[in-house]
Amino acid sequence: MWEAIKNYYTTIGLKYHVDPVIFVAIHVVATPLFIAAVAWIVHNHKKKRSIFIPSLVAAFVFNAANIYLIIFGKNIPYWIYLIIAVTTIISSYFSIQRIRKKMHKPG
Repeated sequence: MWEAIKNYYTTIGLKYHVDPVIFVAIHVVATPLFIAAVAWIVHNHKKKRSIFIPSLVAAFVFNAANIYLIIFGKNIPYWIYLIIAVTTIISSYFSIQRIRKKMHKPG
């Protein structure tokens, strides 16, 4: 089964010029960086400092794998871009809600 999954993603990667290993690696690296950026946002907010730069960093890290796909992908179907847009909007909304909750949490 593992071989079938690996072959499927390798075939898709070759077809659309996106290396699935790099795509997954970006996600793996981005996750702790996003958590750190959120902590930076909360820290700056509590210290009454600007959250602009940490928010930019969080947004970039949050979307890093999608940015890779958009820049390096070729002949990607339009519906993939639609999925990227919808999932980015939905997950951004919930991330912002959680960040706001952390920013207003006493402590």
